[in-house]
Amino acid sequence: SRPILLSRAPAPLRAVQPAAAAMVSKAGAGADLRKFMEKRLDLKLTANRHVVGVLRGYDQFMNIVLDNTVEIVSPTEKNEIGMVVIRGNSIMMWECLDRVK
Repeated sequence: SRPILLSRAPAPLRAVQPAAAAMVSKAGAGADLRKFMEKRLDLKLTANRHVVGVLRGYDQFMNIVLDNTVEIVSPTEKNEIGMVVIRGNSIMMWECLDRVK
């Protein structure tokens, strides 16, 4: 007969942190993008996509929220797509287009 596998007890639930507290940089907690908030970012994404927008939020997985986003399809074709959430693992490269203090 096969042995019965017992699972561990589920981890206790943690209190939900306010958004501002969740963005505080901790060792190993992901990128600290605070200095880029409200700045224009140029992102190269997987699937050969390219967008430019204003950083409004992010999380520890580098999922980001961009506002006033424009998708650059070609040098002559651009699509305004507004506010978007971009999954962190689809970001290949990014550049800040505004001056950072």
